Amino acid sequence: MKKNLFLFAILLISGQAAYADTFSYTYMGQTLSYSTILYGSVTYAQVYSCPSGLTGSVEIPETVTYNGNTYSVFTIRPSAFSGRSGLTSVTIPNSVTSIGNYAFRGCSGLTSVSIPNSVTSIESYAFYGCSGLTSVTIGNSVTSIENYAFRGCSGLTSVVFNATNCTYMGSSSYPVFEGCTNLVTLTIGDNVTNIPNYAFYGRSRLTSISIPNSVTSIGNSAFCGCRGLTSVTIPDSVTSIGNDAFRGCSGLTSVVFNATNCTYMGSSSYPVFEGCTNLVTLTIGDNVTNIPNYAFYGRSGLTSISIPNSVTSIGNRAFKDCSGLTSVTIPNSVTSIGNSAFYGCSGLTSVTIPDSV
Repeated sequence: MKKNLFLFAILLISGQAAYADTFSYTYMGQTLSYSTILYGSVTYAQVYSCPSGLTGSVEIPETVTYNGNTYSVFTIRPSAFSGRSGLTSVTIPNSVTSIGNYAFRGCSGLTSVSIPNSVTSIESYAFYGCSGLTSVTIGNSVTSIENYAFRGCSGLTSVVFNATNCTYMGSSSYPVFEGCTNLVTLTIGDNVTNIPNYAFYGRSRLTSISIPNSVTSIGNSAFCGCRGLTSVTIPDSVTSIGNDAFRGCSGLTSVVFNATNCTYMGSSSYPVFEGCTNLVTLTIGDNVTNIPNYAFYGRSGLTSISIPNSVTSIGNRAFKDCSGLTSVTIPNSVTSIGNSAFYGCSGLTSVTIPDSV
């Protein structure tokens, strides 16, 4: 079985099909080509190709029948619908687990797509150049969205992200939503636990995000360059915020930090809020126990902070180079203050340190 799985993976990567037969099947008035494909010991079907003049709506069936046998539709093959500009909508069934490279590339007439909960991977350039696409829903089982998957979807205004534990969403060189210049609305589902590295990198028109209490980690550069963001609330469930997570969010003026016990917030080389030049308001929630190392490093626009009685530790360089701070009162609950926690706070004229430290 391992040998079959390995062969299947190689064939998918190379864009070749491991199939026994290719056949046509008509469903809801549309005829598509399918091929059988062996995965382990089970034979499935994959959407193989479509007619060059395909127009209108397509509903892909969960099963197809060929030579008296019924096969579950397992994948959408690379380039299956590539260049079909007349395609206006597609319904992907719950049997499909992956959407191949370039599967819908250049389908400029496609206006919306819902990725079902069965899909675990959306491959590179899958929806590249779908300029008519206005909304996308990412199903809860998706674990990887590969490089440039939605690149050039210039009409995309709304994304609903329900992937509960997606671990890959491109990189700084190949962001998933590159060229989605009109993306303004992002809804993160209530069961999402991880916002991956580079998830919404460079989406400068996003004006607000709501991070649900289910989220425990925010990845490196997840919202880097989202210049339109004005405020962010970090929920109490978050335990780590990756390097440069909000770097270059120059419109950000307010942060509400409710993470009760966050243990990681970047480093001196990659501070979370680097380049947030207009961040002037910081509210620390009443249940926060730890202000992590480098938490608000270098935020020179901050003029005051209120540290609640729940806080027991202030990390290394947590407020280093916050040169706009003029006074700080550290509550009696605090027992430790890290190295250089207030180093470079040149505007500080008054500090109260309790006996508990």
